[in-house]
Amino acid sequence: MSSTCFPSHCQSTFRAILHSLTRFAVATAIVLLAMESYSQAAIYPGYQFLPLTNFSGTGNATFAQFTGTNGVITVSHSFSPGGAGTADNQNFIVGFNPSQFTNLFPGTGLVQGHLAQTVYNHTSQVEFNLQGYAITPNTVFGMWNTTDEVTAPVGGNPVYRVQLVIANTLTNPSMLSYMGNQDNQTQVQGRHSLVMNANGDITFGGTINGGIGTHTDAAFWRSIPTGTQKIIVYGDLPPLNTIGDGVGYYFAELVPEPTSFVLLSLGLLTIGATCRQRRC
Repeated sequence: MSSTCFPSHCQSTFRAILHSLTRFAVATAIVLLAMESYSQAAIYPGYQFLPLTNFSGTGNATFAQFTGTNGVITVSHSFSPGGAGTADNQNFIVGFNPSQFTNLFPGTGLVQGHLAQTVYNHTSQVEFNLQGYAITPNTVFGMWNTTDEVTAPVGGNPVYRVQLVIANTLTNPSMLSYMGNQDNQTQVQGRHSLVMNANGDITFGGTINGGIGTHTDAAFWRSIPTGTQKIIVYGDLPPLNTIGDGVGYYFAELVPEPTSFVLLSLGLLTIGATCRQRRC
């Protein structure tokens, strides 16, 4: 004997099913959005560091290139005469490569960076050209191992200063969003935290690791304005010795995990379809 669904009963059943689907879709969307929000808080999963795919030369003849999903970032250096250290652009030298920052960026493993070395009592300019790269709000810029052995003289230039070139104009990086500091896990520990102020001046903050270490740990920022043409790091190191610093530079980009976005999209689509059925 076949069952019969009377119109009123069918409508009630259909409404109950839609109600359940709506609650499930809303819950799914909330959970996924909460996960995304949490992932952007203390730690940053889903990122990958841009590898160096090409480099040559040293000093003022330096060329290097980071390559990522969104394009390429090229690097050049400019030093005062005699200002390039012997390790400049030696990106795979022992003591620099490989690097690792999995406390902040879990799952990234061993990563590559770019090494610039300025001799003390000299000036330098390390330039990152981003015009071949599609910047997003989640494009990451990082620095590691700035010197803590010298400080800027009173009334003098900062030891390091980061500036952005936007519309062909030097701009303070006050709009960058600080992500966090951490030691380079595969290299020497830092003695102080790397700090950048709103003007782009790089200094060192509090003592870390009990004061046992070398120079600074790494710091990372995002929210680079999409119209940024270049990031330039100016160095003006006071006298100390004839060796130099040895600063590491890094870029990373967010690579969304497809499954989460698919589930989130399906959840939102279900909400929309249900609302149309219920005319909400």
